[in-house]
Amino acid sequence: MLGCTAYFRQGVALQYLGRHADALAAFASGLAQDPKSLQLLVGMVEAAMKSPLRDSLEPTYQQLQKMKLDKSPFVVVSVIGQELLSAGHHGASVVVLEAALRIGTCSLKLRGSVFSALSCAYWSLGNTEKSTAHMQQDLEVAKTLGDQSGECRAHGNLGSAFFSKGNYREALTNHRHQLVLAMKLKDREAASSALSSLGHVYTAIGDFPNALASHKQCVILAKQSKDQLSEARELGNMGAVYIAMGDFANAVQCHEDHLGIAKALGSKREEARAYSNLGSAYHYRRDFDKATSYHARVLELAQELGERAVEMRAYAGLGHAARCMQDLERAKQHHQQQLGMPRGWQTGPPRAGRPPTWVRAGGQGQLGLQPG
Repeated sequence: MLGCTAYFRQGVALQYLGRHADALAAFASGLAQDPKSLQLLVGMVEAAMKSPLRDSLEPTYQQLQKMKLDKSPFVVVSVIGQELLSAGHHGASVVVLEAALRIGTCSLKLRGSVFSALSCAYWSLGNTEKSTAHMQQDLEVAKTLGDQSGECRAHGNLGSAFFSKGNYREALTNHRHQLVLAMKLKDREAASSALSSLGHVYTAIGDFPNALASHKQCVILAKQSKDQLSEARELGNMGAVYIAMGDFANAVQCHEDHLGIAKALGSKREEARAYSNLGSAYHYRRDFDKATSYHARVLELAQELGERAVEMRAYAGLGHAARCMQDLERAKQHHQQQLGMPRGWQTGPPRAGRPPTWVRAGGQGQLGLQPG
């Protein structure tokens, strides 16, 4: 392990090379060994203020100065760690935030904020085990503090994490706790998030009546909040559940309502989402001509938007429709175009016999982590 002076020199050298995030990680690692080192603390603050983080960090640091917390190594290191996380420097943020925990603090609330941030950082790095462990610690801190809002947030994160790991029982338990707390707090946004997540979990376990009820309740909350985008997306979720129940007429009605709101909002991306879901609905009806026309519209919108992920989805739908129509040459061309997309955008071909369905963005397909 490097000595504190070596960490300081390493930090200065990395800063000189323009590797700002790594430089901050080096200073933090040194402070974890010697929290009383004023040289390392000053060096870290100076490095942060000379980095691209300055614009977002400076107002927070000025607040710390007013509160006389700018000399607290734990507070400074944890604040910089969370700024690194916000800026997308996930690896460096983990090093810095873990260093903050090693420095330590008597404040449970501050420790809780670091646990929450670390859960986000580890999730972004694909380390679900460490991420979930920090979520659990975040939850315990919130319970100890009697912080129902923090508890609600932590249950939401845990529910999404367990869902992504296929642990539906724990996902249901956590999202139910999230919903109860959201209702106690009269937090409509958190309640809507919990209900939407519950809808996805119920769908995954084949409990379609409860899935439908959850998404319907979300639509009601969205209307009450005049949140048309959420209303549109939840209508899309309802449509997907109706398809799973074999109720084609209601599914199409939901997707057409979704499309109508998307057009009224002028959201081409949401319009593409609705057309994609309509295409999937007509796949189930075995009306492949109509499915093709909807997926072709998705492709047009994707190319207008310059969004390759949407384009890939359109080619997947077009390829599936062509395959079902026994036009194997056209199917091959569409799937080759789908596979020609950069790897980062590819989610794999649709399962045999099932077209791709585009559910709510930020739903259970992605972890809806909410930092503290």
